[in-house]
Amino acid sequence: MPKMRKKTHCRCAVEFWIRHGKSSESALFKKSLDKGRHPTFIGPEMIRSAARNGGMCFAMFSGQIVAVALVNPRCSQLNVLNVMPEHRGHGIGKAFVNYLACNFARVLDDKIPFFESCGYIKIGKMKQGRTLRTQIMARENLFQLAGRMNKLIGKMPLTSPCGMLMQL
Repeated sequence: MPKMRKKTHCRCAVEFWIRHGKSSESALFKKSLDKGRHPTFIGPEMIRSAARNGGMCFAMFSGQIVAVALVNPRCSQLNVLNVMPEHRGHGIGKAFVNYLACNFARVLDDKIPFFESCGYIKIGKMKQGRTLRTQIMARENLFQLAGRMNKLIGKMPLTSPCGMLMQL
């Protein structure tokens, strides 16, 4: 039987705001990942690098961190998303993903249905890490745009800024 989430009147998904983190806030970001029980190890250099590039994001509501994300802005790829346990099921995850509007996401295998509900589709093969499997996903509307562009410029393979080949 699926878990039933309690209905709540929390307005975090409609009243949140985004704060970009600084490299000096790496420990706060890591503490937020730990509080949110993120299932994988995210190294300090990955966090600092994202911060230097403007990709360390805190979703804030009522002065509290309700979700965190690491984005590679150069590739428009979401690498980490974690919603605090007390705000799960409120819609903040979907609202945050839509706000970030990344073209690509590296997704844990059990989170694929969530990202599909956000308009992403699987591309390539699932990769096995040390303990977890991940899937690269792309916004579905990218393929619609690629199809229109393909008609305009002729048949040619498309590659994302991070080198992922997009099949039409």
